[in-house]
Amino acid sequence: MIRSHKYFLGIYYRFNDIIALNVAFFIATSIRFKNEVSYGFLEDNYLALLIFINLSWILLSQSQKIYGSLLFYGRKRYFLRVALVILFHLLVTIAFNGLVKTFYSRLVLMYTFIGFGGLMFVARAIINMIYKSYLSRQNEKNLILIVGDGFSIQDVETFLTENSIDEGCQKIIKIEDADNLVADLERLKEDSPISEVYIKISLINDELMDELTNYCDNNFIRLRLVLDWQRLSSKMIESRNLSHTTVISIPLTPLDDPYNTLLKRSFDILFSVFIIATVFSWLFPIMALIIKLTSKGPVFFKQKRTGVDNKEFNCWKFRSMRLNEDSDRIQATKNDDRITSFGKFIRSTSLDEFPQFLNVFRGDMSVVGPRPHMLKHTEEYSQLIGNFMNRHAIKPGITGLAQIKGYRGEIDDSHMLTNRVRLDRFYVNNWSLYLDLKIVFFTIFGVFQDHK
Repeated sequence: MIRSHKYFLGIYYRFNDIIALNVAFFIATSIRFKNEVSYGFLEDNYLALLIFINLSWILLSQSQKIYGSLLFYGRKRYFLRVALVILFHLLVTIAFNGLVKTFYSRLVLMYTFIGFGGLMFVARAIINMIYKSYLSRQNEKNLILIVGDGFSIQDVETFLTENSIDEGCQKIIKIEDADNLVADLERLKEDSPISEVYIKISLINDELMDELTNYCDNNFIRLRLVLDWQRLSSKMIESRNLSHTTVISIPLTPLDDPYNTLLKRSFDILFSVFIIATVFSWLFPIMALIIKLTSKGPVFFKQKRTGVDNKEFNCWKFRSMRLNEDSDRIQATKNDDRITSFGKFIRSTSLDEFPQFLNVFRGDMSVVGPRPHMLKHTEEYSQLIGNFMNRHAIKPGITGLAQIKGYRGEIDDSHMLTNRVRLDRFYVNNWSLYLDLKIVFFTIFGVFQDHK
């Protein structure tokens, strides 16, 4: 996809989404208030709601880069990303509804966001059809040249082939080495205009870089450097200019960015407050009563766990075991005789984890993140697996990527530990709000699947 396609589709999608949002809003209000003569758009402050949902959508869509991600995400991932941004937009609007003195109709909100999602994707499908029809009428194909070999180059080629919007007027040619590259470009340009060149960065020396950049600039070809160092490729690398020098920044995690930290913390507060108010408020007295009736000891179990930057914190759970002296040394096993009869139930349904939303609200934990380990286990595992401590670069979570992939509960072999840490490190290196929402969705879905 050349830059013009990405640029124009981004503009079309922006206008499409704003129109869809406003049309959905007015359809929702007309359905909700069609029989109420007392309703007034200005008198009932629905103008303020309309302004808020427009401004919040512009800010959210821009911050999550859903109009600049057309080139970087597969179609299914992009679709899910946009859907989750719509869901987060709904949560923000509900929070706004709770903060203002004027309480808006919940049916209006429901109809608006259902209609918004439907209209958005239908209109985008129409835009894509029209745009593809326009491209099919072009006489010449855009040529994309891929230079190099190996996994990284194959990954780029596969992605461009599977996710191109302009299949009918795009051609991909692959060259394995960079010898005489400029001469190859000149020869290929005679048959079709070259739009992009993807080349492994390890193939480029100073001389080739000067020659290649000059040629691409003079022929309006966009040069893409493919980072083929696998350990670095898994990170969200950024570039920045220091004076006249470009520096590649390799952060520990995307949450090094203060804006991302604020976004994640805002989500944690909103979600934990929602759970505490709607679930924990009535669940706590029921759980407290049953725990007290079935075994001696406190309702809550508090244990020192490893948090962000290797700092200790008290992790809260509903107590599922009898009081014992081994709770800080030995993890629970499947048929552990320390677990009470009611404890087996709450552990199997994950109800024992609900007090951790208090940890989230306090700021010790996050809704999503690597699961916190006992201090003893952190020390042991860090000696067994390299880069283990990287998972502590962010706050631990109630659920995480490893958990939705099936690596949850007792760690009874090195294979489970290795895969859990691998997934934790991937999450730390590739955090996004989209990924958090996806993990929360699959966690809830998994609970219903396991216990339906």
